[in-house]
Amino acid sequence: MVIKRSTIKYQYYEICCMDNDEHTDINYDFRTWIAKLAAITDLSNRIKDINGIKGRVENIDLVHNEEYYAVNFMRMDELSNTYLVREDEEAEHIDLEDGEYIGKNTVILYDPRLYIVMVQCNRGGYGVTAIESYINSFNSESDLCYLRPILSELDVQKCLEGATTKIDVRFSDIREFRPDQSEEFEEIVDSFKKMECITAHIEIGMGQGRNKENKLDPETVYNAVTDIIKNKRCISSAKIMLTDDQKSAVFDLFNNIESDKITFPIQARGELGYGFMADTMAEKYDERARARILNILRRGE
Repeated sequence: MVIKRSTIKYQYYEICCMDNDEHTDINYDFRTWIAKLAAITDLSNRIKDINGIKGRVENIDLVHNEEYYAVNFMRMDELSNTYLVREDEEAEHIDLEDGEYIGKNTVILYDPRLYIVMVQCNRGGYGVTAIESYINSFNSESDLCYLRPILSELDVQKCLEGATTKIDVRFSDIREFRPDQSEEFEEIVDSFKKMECITAHIEIGMGQGRNKENKLDPETVYNAVTDIIKNKRCISSAKIMLTDDQKSAVFDLFNNIESDKITFPIQARGELGYGFMADTMAEKYDERARARILNILRRGE
């Protein structure tokens, strides 16, 4: 039996709605919507076609001792570029008949106590905007909701403690950038200013070397990141590649959505089933993510 492994990324959001004053957002009890969809037993009545994305909610289940809800969104594509390929025969296109679609699912997990949603990042499936649109297509104008990303801020001290291997910065107006910590970064920016440009892109890194000891100078990185954060108004994007406790990750300095990755074992030519995925997501969230996210939310109060 050949076992393959698939690593999937998940991001965390609060599910919110606007209060009656339309200026304050409050938590949205997603269970009301879940009950509404669960009552629609005919799958065809769950189908919505919104902004060119057609799909439905395929499954709704309670998981992890009925503590969390798992919802399986299924995107339904009429265009098929899928082929069945045998080793000794020409590829055979999979034609679709009327009423048939190519499906791609996206699984989310909902914590009703904290109003937190764990969303599968799935290319070709339902993205966050599509999920919001689908949910709201069943709601009235007074009951619209949205997913607000749970953002984590970088502890700049980690730039001194960990190994930074890349800095990637895009300036929206480099003339407004005012560094006061990093002389090295100031020299780079000054060279752009002398060219009288407005936008600029700086990427500094260690290349493709596999030597784990290769890293940018920690103190220089610390000072540069400090200047970048202070000058957010004139920067459109800023990311660093940081290795901390043997784990490497790209950290978005301005819009870093809390996330986790799960590696699933899959039998070759087999299915990564919704039920198995939902149970694994619930375990990951309960054991590793819930307390971490709760601390972030408390700091933001």
